[in-house]
Amino acid sequence: MNELDPQSIVPLYKQLKDLLLQEIKEGIYKANQKIPTELELSEKYQISRMTVRKALAELVEEGALAKKQGKGTFVQEEKMTEDLSSPNSFTNLCKRNGKVPGGKTLKCTLQEAKDRDRQQLKLENGEMVILVERVRTADDVPVMLEKLYFPGHLKNILVEDLNNASLYQILLEKYGLQSGNSVMEISVCEATPEEAAELKVKTGTPCLLMEEIVYDQYDKPFHRTKSVLRGDKFKYISPRMNVVKHVNSN
Repeated sequence: MNELDPQSIVPLYKQLKDLLLQEIKEGIYKANQKIPTELELSEKYQISRMTVRKALAELVEEGALAKKQGKGTFVQEEKMTEDLSSPNSFTNLCKRNGKVPGGKTLKCTLQEAKDRDRQQLKLENGEMVILVERVRTADDVPVMLEKLYFPGHLKNILVEDLNNASLYQILLEKYGLQSGNSVMEISVCEATPEEAAELKVKTGTPCLLMEEIVYDQYDKPFHRTKSVLRGDKFKYISPRMNVVKHVNSN
């Protein structure tokens, strides 16, 4: 029922908010679609613009809608959610969020190891590294620019077609290796002109910078990764940890 009930004990702004959420859920308003203006909603439901404004403000605050300066209010696309307590591959992340994973390889080359590579990957003297640079897509939309550095002895990577492929699946099949524990650092950055071009965003767009050292199932360094992720496409959550307070009895 697409009408509001002024006789209801539920405030009108709350009725409108629930109605808009239902219409978004039903696909009447789709992701990234502009919704009617305050005036249009006010006239449609015969309520004040102040009531409409309050409903929209709460939906924006809750992340269901997003205001774009000078353009209007749009349905916010639901972000892909990753649990930091058990991070997984990009391919699995997409599948868990109902997206089709894909990607394009920009570079796959053997190069001289830098100090950081030697330290974090525990390389042998003189061992080189394999750099794999890819743009990852979800439903054909570029969402991540990643650089992965692998020990040079995993040379089969160099001859693989990594476009629209799961690198982890290839490494499991070729080497029997799979990811285990990891150490991750997440910060905020702004997209450089080169990164913006690949991610199809404006230069300076806020992004997430993820740097990670991944270990294999034998707890040996597997690879290190530097990824730039579109901030409008990802959400990371972490379970609340129990805190034990120690009381000094002295």
